[in-house]
Amino acid sequence: MKTRAHEIWAKRKLKIQIASKEDIFLFKGITEREADLDDMRLLAESGLDWKTIKQECQNQTTLSGVLWESALYQNLLDLKEKYHIESPIEKPLRDAAEKKLIEITLTKEIEKGNNTVKSITQKIKEPQSFVRTELKRLAKKGLITIEKSNKPYKVYINKKLHKTDNATN
Repeated sequence: MKTRAHEIWAKRKLKIQIASKEDIFLFKGITEREADLDDMRLLAESGLDWKTIKQECQNQTTLSGVLWESALYQNLLDLKEKYHIESPIEKPLRDAAEKKLIEITLTKEIEKGNNTVKSITQKIKEPQSFVRTELKRLAKKGLITIEKSNKPYKVYINKKLHKTDNATN
């Protein structure tokens, strides 16, 4: 963000910079204020680097543990509905938010002691095939371990690699 900021005034040891349009758009895109949606419209109409917004959104989610993609996605839907402005990052943000929500949901269930496909399926009310597929994805990411020595298979959180502390705050 610092590298994208523009200097607007400098004198001796004081320097004033303004954030890039993309960063301002992102900050406005994670709020629920109606006026911010109007500002997002103006910024979008002025031309934006959507790849930068998507990348910074993902960076902020990683740094903060807060699911920025979900908030921005919702505001992009509102922007489309109210002002007919479509964003090329809408679908990738939705996909990223869904994957992270699934990750949070599954890891929370495992932390509660639901560590078999059957027990997780019963709690989250999704098909076993879906739960198996998503558990394999989380194991591939190194977030969980699937213990296959006995049936039913048990899953465990890899504590060192997974942080859910802030992910749902």
